[in-house]
Amino acid sequence: MLKKSLVAAAATALLFGTAGLAHANSDLHIVQGAEVTIPPASGSFAGNAAATASCPAGETLTGGGANVTSGNSYTQNYKLVSSFPNGNQQWWAYATNMDPTTPGKLRAYAICAKVANVDVVTAP
Repeated sequence: MLKKSLVAAAATALLFGTAGLAHANSDLHIVQGAEVTIPPASGSFAGNAAATASCPAGETLTGGGANVTSGNSYTQNYKLVSSFPNGNQQWWAYATNMDPTTPGKLRAYAICAKVANVDVVTAP
């Protein structure tokens, strides 16, 4: 379900034309980054981890996201803190874990496509 939602969001972003983000030449696809362990908390310090997903050469990042999986039923201890594009090729994510005994998991996803050009639009 997550992958279908990400693709739908990226496809919507690509349909803006010359005033928008990009002109796609082919289908979008999702690159799943490596699953990273979020270590348990140490005292009052949260365990933390970063994860990335990168588009292959010749493709451009059109969107992305991340997912945190808790190690137990105390899901409130596991938090996705940040998730954003890192340049035109990579999605980056950061998560924390306040559980003192059980690690969690973090995975980043990049939505990639071959594009003719990428227009950067800055909000006023």
